[in-house]
Amino acid sequence: MSEVKQTRIMLKRLKVADFASEETLCFEATVMLDGLPIAEARNEGHGGVTILRAIKGAEAKLRAAETFAKALPPLITDDPDPTDPTRKFELPMSLDFLVDLLASHEHENKRVQSLFRRDFTRKVLFVTDNQLRYVKGVNRKTCTAAEIRRLHAQIRTRHGPETPILSELSEAEAFALWKGLVLDQEKGS
Repeated sequence: MSEVKQTRIMLKRLKVADFASEETLCFEATVMLDGLPIAEARNEGHGGVTILRAIKGAEAKLRAAETFAKALPPLITDDPDPTDPTRKFELPMSLDFLVDLLASHEHENKRVQSLFRRDFTRKVLFVTDNQLRYVKGVNRKTCTAAEIRRLHAQIRTRHGPETPILSELSEAEAFALWKGLVLDQEKGS
């Protein structure tokens, strides 16, 4: 699915209720236009539309955001168009749809960051044969620095001196490597 590229409309204070999400993501958020709050967004998670309620005094800005969103290109899905199978199905953009996409994207990013932090702090992670691996039975939190150095040396002896070990990278580099490998492995299964 294609990604919507724009920087004017953002969300703040996103709260998601996974337990209540059925057909759609159940959430609340503040909608921002050019850095200023313009509306409160809410979706009950039962498949209905996202409701946008203007913040007092921001009604005109909410209308401007709706106009801006409608002018964005449509979202191109991976599915074929039912009327023309040679093309991809396109969904026209609207402000409530854009808010849904932003909420889903931000929620997924938070979920992935949380999974990474859990793995990164507890496991001795390394990469071999373009696959993410870890040392079984070892909790990094309970290891001494000397034990970690010994484990790293064992990994490099067994898998080669250039074997990437995530705890030796900056957290941003480790996250990028971890995310790419985990998402690739999820697609393959």
